[in-house]
Amino acid sequence: MLDLLIFGGLVTLPEKQARLDIGVSEGKIVALASGLDPAAATQTLDATDRLIFPGFIDSHTHMGIPIKDTWSADDFESGSRAAAWGGITTILDFTVQAKGQSYRQALEERRGRAQGNSHIDYGIHVNVTDNNPAWQHEIGALINDGFTHFKAFTTYREAGMMIEGDDFRRVLGEIGRHGGFLMLHAEDNELIAQATAKNLAEGNLAPLYHARSRPATAEAKAIRDAAALAREVDAQLYIVHLSSQAGLEAGLEARAQGTKIYLETCPQYLLMTEGMFERPNGHWYITTPPMRTATDAEALWQALADGHINTVATDHCPFTIAQKESGGRDFSRTPNGIPGVATLFPLLYTYGVHDGRLTLQRMLELLAENPARIFGLADRKGKIAVGMDADLVLWDERETVKLHAADIPGAADWNPYEHVVVAGKVTHTLSRGRVLIANGQFVGHNVWGELVTSRQ
Repeated sequence: MLDLLIFGGLVTLPEKQARLDIGVSEGKIVALASGLDPAAATQTLDATDRLIFPGFIDSHTHMGIPIKDTWSADDFESGSRAAAWGGITTILDFTVQAKGQSYRQALEERRGRAQGNSHIDYGIHVNVTDNNPAWQHEIGALINDGFTHFKAFTTYREAGMMIEGDDFRRVLGEIGRHGGFLMLHAEDNELIAQATAKNLAEGNLAPLYHARSRPATAEAKAIRDAAALAREVDAQLYIVHLSSQAGLEAGLEARAQGTKIYLETCPQYLLMTEGMFERPNGHWYITTPPMRTATDAEALWQALADGHINTVATDHCPFTIAQKESGGRDFSRTPNGIPGVATLFPLLYTYGVHDGRLTLQRMLELLAENPARIFGLADRKGKIAVGMDADLVLWDERETVKLHAADIPGAADWNPYEHVVVAGKVTHTLSRGRVLIANGQFVGHNVWGELVTSRQ
C-alpha cells in the first residue's frame, strides 16, 4: 500500500521528461511508472497539466544570523516556509562561530537552532572565523561525521571574520587532507578597505558607494590568490556568490591551471545591476558582493549556459524595511543582505528556461543535481528516481504570477523582485512525501525537516 500516488504529471528526469506516476511510501519514491493503481494508495494527488521537478536545493542561506547591530529577519521556521513556497526542499546554512568557540561548539549551537524548527531538510556548513590552531584537530572529525564543507572569508577583518596568511594555508591544507572543501567569500580586504575609507572620508555615503567600495577587481584578486594556495596544498575550493565577469575569468583561469574549483552565482547578479542602488530605496538592495553591470550579468548567464558555473544559490539573508532603514541610508552602516530563497527557482525558470538562456536540463543541474552531488546528498536528493527522497515540486507553466512580498510566507516585508511576473506557479511542494505547499498556500503546520549530512 502506497502512502501517496501522484498521477497525471509530466515528470522531469535527468535525461528526459516522461508522463509517469510516482508512488511514495515512508518518505521515499518507491514506484515510477505509468498506470499505477490509485486504489493501491492511501492518498492521491492529481498532477494533470503540471510539470514535476525534484525538490530544489538552495546551498547558500543565512537563517537568523547576526550582522552589524541586528539579526537577519528569517529564522529556520519562517525561512523554511518561504523556501517551500518557492519549491526549495533542502537548504544548506552556516554555523555562526563566536570568538573563542570551537568549530564543533559552533556546529552544535547551530544544530540546536535548526532542530525542530525547519519545515524542510537542512544541512550545515562550518564557518571558519576564529582560526585558533587549537580547533584544527576538529576538522578531520567533522568531515568524518559528514560535515565536509567549510567556509572562510577573505574580507571582514573589522568584524573579526577574515582568514589570513598562515591561518589560511593551515586550515585549507587540513580540510584538503581529509577530503573536504572550502567555500570562500572571495573579496580582497585591502582593496575594499582602501576604497571604503576613501569614500567615507569624502562623505560618499549613498548606496552606490557600496558598489564603488567593493570593486570587481577585489573579487578577482581574492579568487586568484586563493586558487594559487589551493593548488599548492592540493585542496578544493568553492567560490560563493560570484558576481562579476572579472571574478568569473579568474575562476576559469584557476580551473585551467589545475585548481579544483566550483563556482556559484546568485539571481541578484544575473537579474539586477548597480543601478538598483540609485533608486529612492536603493539602500534596501545592499548586499555583498554588490550587484554589478549588465555586461557582468550577461557573462554570468553565458557561463551558466556553457556549464562553467556549477550552481545557483541565493545567499538568502533578509532584513526588514525597518532594519534596512536603521543604517540611516549610509552604505557602511546598512545591514547587507536581501531575501531570495522563495524566488530562486521561479526566477531561474522564467529568465533562464522560458527566455531561452538555459535548457530545462541545465536548470535542473544547477538547482538540484549539482548541489546534491557537490555537497554529498546525491544518494537522497537532486533527482526523481526510485529510492530517492520524495522531495517534489509541481509547477503549472500555464499560469503567470506577479511576485509580492505579502504572498511569501517568510519574515521579509519587502521583495527585491516585487511586481516581477514569473512564467509559472509552484502549486505543490512535497518534502519526503509530505505536502508543504498546496495550491500555492503553505499547509505544513507540523515541523518535518531533518538534518542531512554529506555522504561523499
